[in-house]
Amino acid sequence: MVEAVVFEVIASHIKSQPEAITREMPLEALGIDSLGAITILYELEDRYDIEIPNEVFDSLNVVNDIVVQLEQLLANKASG
Repeated sequence: MVEAVVFEVIASHIKSQPEAITREMPLEALGIDSLGAITILYELEDRYDIEIPNEVFDSLNVVNDIVVQLEQLLANKASG
């Protein structure tokens, strides 16, 4: 499940437990700055063998934004 993987990667990055993360949490509140977000997205790219477009980075404000973008990219990959 995409959500579980995203939570796991974020938790690893912020040295927390995945259970402590919710979809509604702002990345900033988790201590994730733009560099941290890029690091997390690169790890997700590697894990799923996809490329996340650079334009996506600016639209990521809460954890759910990452989950939704990743789900869309994976759906496009599966259908294409």
